[in-house]
Amino acid sequence: MNVTAKDDAASRRELIWLEQIAQSQDKRAMQSLYEAYRSRIIPFLLRMTKDQGMIEEIYNDVMMTVWKKAAQFKGDAKVSSWIFSIAYRACLKLLKKQKVRQVLFETFSKNIHEENELEEHQSDHSELEAAMKSLPAKQRLVIELSYFQGHSIEEISSIANCPVNTVKTRLHHARNKIREEMNQIV
Repeated sequence: MNVTAKDDAASRRELIWLEQIAQSQDKRAMQSLYEAYRSRIIPFLLRMTKDQGMIEEIYNDVMMTVWKKAAQFKGDAKVSSWIFSIAYRACLKLLKKQKVRQVLFETFSKNIHEENELEEHQSDHSELEAAMKSLPAKQRLVIELSYFQGHSIEEISSIANCPVNTVKTRLHHARNKIREEMNQIV
């Protein structure tokens, strides 16, 4: 079997898997596709970013998209081209999101310092991240939506499905807990 025939056989097998996923959400076919592409997509993503944790997240997002949108594959291109385009877009999206988060994170840190919320303690990113992780989920949500996503208190109220005053209270408590965590570190 020459290289082209081998490639054609692989392409046909991938197309069959994709059809099985689209028609009956065949988990075996998905597992086969997942394993077949792991060794191809991971090196591709490594060339775009060196963050191994991000690469795993992107790969899983890509395969989830394949799972959900298999029925939308029209066959205009090879299955591999379709999956690689999903991987490329997912990586760009996550890199952009990471860059935005980094800018917002730096702004958040600066705002806390400027507002004297954390007195004169300027923490590095890992300390602030640790303080954020220590927050209860509802408090972390309002901090995330307010400082990292730029939503107003009214918007957060709508998103979290709670009164505006509850959002304000959660923000207040979250800031206090962050302050306490940062004071313990210093």
